[in-house]
Amino acid sequence: MGIIQRQSIKNSLVNYAGIILGGLSTLFIYPLYWDLYGNIQFILSTATLFSTFFSLGSHSLVNKYFPYFKNNGIKGFLSLIAVYSLVNVVLVSIILYLFKLPFFELLEKGGFNSLQIANNLYAIFPLGILLVYITVIRAQAYNYERIVYPDIITNFSVKIAAPTIVLLSYFSVVSYKGAGWLLVVYHIIVLIWLMVYLKRIDALDFHRGVLRKVKKKKHIEMIRFMLYGSLNHLSEILVYKIDLVMIGLLLSPTKVGYYSIFLFLTVVIEIPTNAVVRITRPIISKAFEDNKVHEIYKIYKSSSTNLFIIGILLFSVLWMNMNTFFVVMTNGNDLIAFKTVFLFLAIAKLFEMVTSVNFTIISYSPHFRVNTLFFIILAALNITLNLYLIKEFDIIGAAMSTAISMLIFNILKTTFIAVKYKMHPFRKEYILLLLFLAFSIGMPLYFPTLFESIILSAIISGVFCCIFALVTYQMKISLELNQMIDKYWGKVFNR
Repeated sequence: MGIIQRQSIKNSLVNYAGIILGGLSTLFIYPLYWDLYGNIQFILSTATLFSTFFSLGSHSLVNKYFPYFKNNGIKGFLSLIAVYSLVNVVLVSIILYLFKLPFFELLEKGGFNSLQIANNLYAIFPLGILLVYITVIRAQAYNYERIVYPDIITNFSVKIAAPTIVLLSYFSVVSYKGAGWLLVVYHIIVLIWLMVYLKRIDALDFHRGVLRKVKKKKHIEMIRFMLYGSLNHLSEILVYKIDLVMIGLLLSPTKVGYYSIFLFLTVVIEIPTNAVVRITRPIISKAFEDNKVHEIYKIYKSSSTNLFIIGILLFSVLWMNMNTFFVVMTNGNDLIAFKTVFLFLAIAKLFEMVTSVNFTIISYSPHFRVNTLFFIILAALNITLNLYLIKEFDIIGAAMSTAISMLIFNILKTTFIAVKYKMHPFRKEYILLLLFLAFSIGMPLYFPTLFESIILSAIISGVFCCIFALVTYQMKISLELNQMIDKYWGKVFNR
């Protein structure tokens, strides 16, 4: 089993442990205080949006230029990135301060509740800066093919921190505003923890004088790539986070809480994608550096197949047992009317899984600027759709906007790679996978009474998954998954 499969599996296991912990919080803790949970999600999403401006794409340099610094023996790579990041943070902070009042006035004219940002700015601002450096440090860990422990530090630990903050506020141990301060403290701890980890694996590459060691031409090249990366990252956030921000500004923190629950459920589906993307970034970057396009094509094809199969299985289990989720959940009746939010978000995730690492391929190719164009189109489309659809269909409209935008975005990326590099991730076997997917979507929609029983829905979804797994295994759609099944099956039954 290769490094991608090993690290992806380990990363997925860690994240699914976090999902179990997060699932318990979703079922029993977050619904206790919808408004605070929604406000926490709003603060985190808005801080993430702010961090894209603060960084101006400095984090995008970490995976792109690490091979160059390593191959040329230049020490102090992280020092250079830290300097770039600091300059960007200072410049953007000054601009935001100078244009603070006009910005809030513009929000009010657009029908947004600017007070939602103003009242939480004490937490949003420092969090935005902290996220810049957290992202940089995590990206450096990926250069050393370490994605598991950084995810424990960030993604897993937040599953403990968030419910703890909600409970402390629910039981009046901390105030509503104090919850925001606790978020800031938590992220400071995360940053320090990540730096200690990098030091332990000898990846904390800080050295003096690195600015002089890098030629002026290379600085210009890196800054140009950084600025393009900032546009990409900003547009990415405007796709993945703007829905929560706009729901908070157009509706209420409570609706942000509702929507966040469905986002959490889709995270279950996308965990394998995140693991694959993170571990393949430095590999694809190096493949382009060494002009080994055939290796990229192999990763592209195999990742798509594996992710699509896993995605269908995960989606089917969740979608067919959605009513069970509402029954078990504290105040679950509040979410029943918004059930299709999950369906739209999940379809977007599944299409993203089948197109796998298309964004990474373009990002580290000589044509990385194309991603900027696609992201600008996507961001404009998503904001426009959100403005209209949220007002028309509440949080279901936000999910519809995300689904439409992501479908168009992935079609653009996949088409570009197919035209430019003559490769695509699709196979004829996907027709069969799509038939299974259509069946799993249609059953709860056309036969809802079958899924009102917890036991019956569990049986139906279980039988479906067994048949799906058996068919994909027998047809050998994914050789990697078949090999993994054979390996662990043999260990269990040949003892």
